[in-house]
Amino acid sequence: MEDLSTATTRWGRIVVRAQMTVAAASVTLLTLTAYAAQPVLQRGYDAGVSGATLGETTLTITNVNPNFFGHLFSLPVDDNIMAQPLYVPNVAIPNRGTHNVLYVATMSDSVYAFDADAGGAPLWHINVASLVGATPVPIAKFVFSGNKNIINNLGILSTPVIDPSTHIMYLVACTLENDTMAYRLHAVHITTGAEPYGPGVLISASYKGSTFEPRYQTQRVSLTLAENNVVFAFAALEREFVGGYTGWVMSYNKQTLEQSGIFATVTTGNRGGGVWQSGRPPVLDGSGYVYVFTGNAYGSGYDGVNNFSESALKLNPANGLALINWFTPGNWSYLDSHDLDFTSSGPLLIPGTAILAGGGKTGEIYLLNTANLGKYNASDSQVLQHEQLGASEFRGGPVYWNRPAADGGPLLYNWAVDDQLKAYAFNGTTLAASPSSLGSITEQIFPGGILALSANGGQAGSGVLWATVATSGDAENNPPVPGALYAFNAENLSAPLWSSTGKAADNFGNFAKFVPPLIVNGKVYVATWSNQLAVYGLLNSTPVSLGASANIDGIFKDGTTVSSTGLDGYGNAYSGNALGTALKWSGISFELGAPDTLNAVANRTIALPAGSYSSLRLLATAVNGPKTSMSFRLTYTDGSNATTSLSLSDWCFPQNHSGETQVKTMTVRDTRYGATVHDCSSVNLYGYSIALNAAKTVESLTLPANNNVVALAVTLVH
Repeated sequence: MEDLSTATTRWGRIVVRAQMTVAAASVTLLTLTAYAAQPVLQRGYDAGVSGATLGETTLTITNVNPNFFGHLFSLPVDDNIMAQPLYVPNVAIPNRGTHNVLYVATMSDSVYAFDADAGGAPLWHINVASLVGATPVPIAKFVFSGNKNIINNLGILSTPVIDPSTHIMYLVACTLENDTMAYRLHAVHITTGAEPYGPGVLISASYKGSTFEPRYQTQRVSLTLAENNVVFAFAALEREFVGGYTGWVMSYNKQTLEQSGIFATVTTGNRGGGVWQSGRPPVLDGSGYVYVFTGNAYGSGYDGVNNFSESALKLNPANGLALINWFTPGNWSYLDSHDLDFTSSGPLLIPGTAILAGGGKTGEIYLLNTANLGKYNASDSQVLQHEQLGASEFRGGPVYWNRPAADGGPLLYNWAVDDQLKAYAFNGTTLAASPSSLGSITEQIFPGGILALSANGGQAGSGVLWATVATSGDAENNPPVPGALYAFNAENLSAPLWSSTGKAADNFGNFAKFVPPLIVNGKVYVATWSNQLAVYGLLNSTPVSLGASANIDGIFKDGTTVSSTGLDGYGNAYSGNALGTALKWSGISFELGAPDTLNAVANRTIALPAGSYSSLRLLATAVNGPKTSMSFRLTYTDGSNATTSLSLSDWCFPQNHSGETQVKTMTVRDTRYGATVHDCSSVNLYGYSIALNAAKTVESLTLPANNNVVALAVTLVH
């Protein structure tokens, strides 16, 4: 079996040690070049749960519109989806090649691995319930008073987390075992779906006289990694009256799957204090502490000793989830008695600060100092800022765009229940008292907008705020209901750039409650309660003919004698039979030249069809060794130029350079003797993306002055 502790990562230039946390991985990701396909390893994109991906170079406010953007395909699954999908680029699937992989978990306890770009049949699929001789839980059998917050099955409710150092995905599944509800922690290898540490570990706990009872709990809070620990939490199975449950935070050792920490939020009286956060994960800070919000309790409520309802908790996973500090608002008793959970949306750690931001059902936001949360004070004098941001409940926000001051400064977004979308400027200490931008859709029905943001760093015109919403019906008490995906200019929310309601072909079906869209590598992935995951992206692209520029005979039919030069100057070439005549990468089509003729280009200028485009996608390779820091020059019709530096792997030796994707992996190539040989461990064609200035008209692409850098296809993306 593979030594998982030393498995070599293939995800771009992400080099991680076995003990690296998701937080550290998130920092590493932010150091990649703008064109790297960045993995999404947990819900919220990063350990601070900002809800923002800042490496998106394809989707911008220019091309996300009804003319260029829309539904590409859907991925069928076996049940409702409540977990945000996760994404890892360049994953080597045994006997299936290398793929950008999308991981989808369902409420029937299934996990799917799909090709994120092309879709189609799963690369692998497992059902973790069947692996332990169980089934998903038919939720109607266990809910109280006919509650319909969850319908059909209760299976994988929370979003898993992926450890980049071991390729292991951790998830919690609810299963029916001997007619009894049970929860198990599973560790799944992302290349195969196998469980290298054995079958799922049964979750149990006791703390200060309270005993964990699966019958009364749901595991909605998504998972996170804190050093060697997998951390998650539990709340109530919709039993909104005294007794029957308490809130739990738990941690398990990621290598042994042994329990490493427990904290129960309310342990005396009639209990309560669930931790659910509408599915958001705990926040993890740079020192390894985790933060969660708790909900209402019954009877005694908060006492600061055994009971911590309506509170923000700071826990130490390195010390058994010991309580380090907490914040409890002065009106906790009112919140308890009116079911105004502080935990209706989880915390966010503002990047580059020690400030925790978040709010609950009252629509108020609190900014708290993580170095001194301040415990309980009737006057809330320990709070850095306390503002009424929403007309009603927080559910799908906040999210945060960490935009540099030179680009306009950071913005925090929220779309509360019965309210409109809002953006607030942040000055490094506090939020502005009033919004800098407002959406035009008012009184959005429950649960408000479930938000995510994509941008190319702080670049103007790159920020797009995405939201899934319910469009009608009662998503809280009588789902399923229809839903929609919206896209807004993150700098001006006044009107949507695009909506899935505009065309029938863009409709994704039933709304997946509390699940944010996933934006990565030019696509948007939307969970549904219609047994499918909907995939959106750019609709229009223009393949470029290389015929007039071609000077390399780099592709030959098998059995044909390759010319004396071929692709590499030594009579070796791509196998036309293996490569084909057309390829798709990230949903974009490429046309390859005909075999046995001049069909590739090196050390020349390629004329481009005049037009306005957002990016240029290039299929290319280096030969005779890798080539680093190669200059590709774009020329516009106004005479201006822009140069992009790319590093390219040799076609036989992938180096996983930043910004490089293995688009096609083959086992053979052709030689000058007409033979088809296996003299490389793999033969590869790579993909690269170059951002264009959409305000200008492109004219040409000049390749590096190096005959060992060869382009085989170019496509322009609107």
